[in-house]
Amino acid sequence: MDNIAQDLIRRQEGLASERATLDQLWQEIAELMKPMRADFTFQRVPGDKRTQKVFDATASLAAENLAAGLWGMITNAANDWFTLRSELAEADEEQATKEWLDDVTRRMQGSFAGNGQRFYARVMELYADLVTFGTGIFYSEEDAVTGRVHYSCRHLAECFIAENERDEVDTVFRRFTFTARQAHKRWGEKCHASVLRALDKEPDRRFTFLHAVMPREEVSRGRYDAAGMGFASFYVDVENRLLLSEGGYHDFPYQVPRWSTASRGLYGDSPAMLALPDVKMLNAMSKTTIIAAQKAVDPPLLAVDEVAVRGLRTHPGGIIYGGLDESGRRRYEPLHSNGNVGLGLELEEQRREAVRQAFYFSLLMMVQQPNQTATEVLARQEEKLRLMGPHLGRIQAEFLDPLIRRQFGIMRRANLLPPPPKQLKSAGIRIEYVSPLARAQRAGEGAAIVRALESLAPLGAIKPEIYDNIDADAAARLLAQSFGVPNNLLRTPDAVKKFRKEAEKKAPAPADGMAGLGNLGAMLSGDAASGGAA
Repeated sequence: MDNIAQDLIRRQEGLASERATLDQLWQEIAELMKPMRADFTFQRVPGDKRTQKVFDATASLAAENLAAGLWGMITNAANDWFTLRSELAEADEEQATKEWLDDVTRRMQGSFAGNGQRFYARVMELYADLVTFGTGIFYSEEDAVTGRVHYSCRHLAECFIAENERDEVDTVFRRFTFTARQAHKRWGEKCHASVLRALDKEPDRRFTFLHAVMPREEVSRGRYDAAGMGFASFYVDVENRLLLSEGGYHDFPYQVPRWSTASRGLYGDSPAMLALPDVKMLNAMSKTTIIAAQKAVDPPLLAVDEVAVRGLRTHPGGIIYGGLDESGRRRYEPLHSNGNVGLGLELEEQRREAVRQAFYFSLLMMVQQPNQTATEVLARQEEKLRLMGPHLGRIQAEFLDPLIRRQFGIMRRANLLPPPPKQLKSAGIRIEYVSPLARAQRAGEGAAIVRALESLAPLGAIKPEIYDNIDADAAARLLAQSFGVPNNLLRTPDAVKKFRKEAEKKAPAPADGMAGLGNLGAMLSGDAASGGAA
């Protein structure tokens, strides 16, 4: 076991040394844009001031705005943001299959919203790390007793990742601290003697631990213990180089989304990295403008010598004795530098706009322009949101897909899901996203249908048979789904057929109706003929 602990500590130290340059970059970004996370290169004392280098908060507010926008458009607690679908065609799905998928979707969404909305609180922290540092670390842990899932966003400073041959993150080392009390609560008497001694006299003394999760090299199929799980888990006491516990996970418990990997590195790139030069320039300009404005409002004084300014009262209402000479001329004059504060403010605003654009400010804040209808505003908003499609795809692939699959597996193992129908035993299940941002990506299909029908309208007025080329039912369903209409509001194809048959039975037969009209016409024509003869 000691050899395992040594190997794990050595590997974590190797991963840490490889990203030392990135830690410097993240520290600089955090100090300017996210001061509460500025703990990469050194540890701060709790309560320490962290905003000494910030003279303009534009970047911090823009990053927070983008993170909040992602929260609202991807995983909004007030809306359904995903649903489960089968791999079967909709016409082939049985009613029991559809009801089971809807039921499981509702249960999973309820699980995400449970435990005091903990997931939605923690995922906001993930988005903030993602747009600032380019990489976010999300951890979900199963409670074997209650079946609940505990979510947390891990600080990037304490996590180190590695990829497999498919460029997928499958290994995470987390180096963290626990107090003696927390360690004993977690591992009991397995703790080192130094931790147990501190438990009585110094229960809040901190010790360093390591949590390593990686794919298990040999999985024993059919076993239900840790040896049969796909991922191995190790907890190590770093200071005493002691292996505390060895376990496993059925699914990888960490989700590691990256904003972009344009630099081809292991960790992601972020909008903050692109905006960093402008942010540094903006802070320097703001500092200079503040000094210039201070000089203009409270300028320095010109005096003959140092002795002349002793006892000088420059506070409001103060009396300056000896401020005038025998001829009544001033002995002290303010020094006006004639600095153009307005020019400095104008240049600052240009940098602020560049920083906002780096954080997609114009995509999230859409103000209605004059002479624009609500439809035009929505169309323009959807067009802009499509520009975030590449980033949305990466978030779905590296965060939401593995998170939902893990949530499904946890709930299934805890018997929190109903038994699946027979049809799904041979068919797969896919995830469909219905968040506002996902709907904006699909809105093009609905707009294409509307434009096609509008273009056919003039021809249809001349020759109505052309509408036979369009499956109206399929167009209606696709149009409704592209605009985010809930699936429970749409009738199934079988229900539509049944509804139409019942409507035909209740309506009068077409032949009888025509016969009635014919008799009525004959009667009217007969009366007219009689009246004419008379």
